[in-house]
Amino acid sequence: MGQEVCLGLRLIPPFWCSFRDPVGSNVHRTFPLPPPATLFGLVGAALGLTQHDYSRRDEMRFTAAIESSGEMVESYSKWMKFAEKAKNSNQTAAWLAMRERGLLTADVSQWISTTLIRQKLVQPVFIVGILCNESVAVEIQQAFARPFFPLCLGESDDPVDVEVIGMEVPVSANGPATGLVDGVSAGGVLANMPTRFSQGRRGKWEATRWLVTVPDTTSGIEIRVPNMVTCHGHTWHFEPPPAI
Repeated sequence: MGQEVCLGLRLIPPFWCSFRDPVGSNVHRTFPLPPPATLFGLVGAALGLTQHDYSRRDEMRFTAAIESSGEMVESYSKWMKFAEKAKNSNQTAAWLAMRERGLLTADVSQWISTTLIRQKLVQPVFIVGILCNESVAVEIQQAFARPFFPLCLGESDDPVDVEVIGMEVPVSANGPATGLVDGVSAGGVLANMPTRFSQGRRGKWEATRWLVTVPDTTSGIEIRVPNMVTCHGHTWHFEPPPAI
């Protein structure tokens, strides 16, 4: 198979980006940096993989670190949802009350209005590591030079500039951590990040998650945990290998 290396990338959104936790509804909170599922989507776009093509997912493992956190903002928008006929008298009464408050259109169709709040990160910079076979790393590097699809980070209309840093062989390190690390540690932000999506029962998509701590390097608390590696100037863990 060849030696495993870490391909390093610097991701620079020129405007903003958002990494929504898929369990969110009217409030879309963002992860502080892109989760592995998002990073694979970015790599897949460069390689020309279609949206739900996960055939090459197990060839690579991801990690990330914050080089510049940017600024957190919240955007507010009004979301219109079409509702079919009322199912019973209680729902009819509820819709009449919503219409009186201006939350439901006055025409025959039932359009329900609700506020959508989305957190966004304005002009952050991330360092990403992709652990993979050397030949796969070369292929990904070439793909980012001439990406098959437009490159976006998070939402489909959030462009990103990708700078390829190069390839390094990770080496063992004792810390302090500067990137994602397994589990719960003091001195950082806890995140339960989606890593892989698979189709479950009834065609629904199910997420495999990775519980991590994102180090807060400004807190003065150093995170030192076992089995970390260092490459591209960061000390971190890669996401766990796929379950057999």
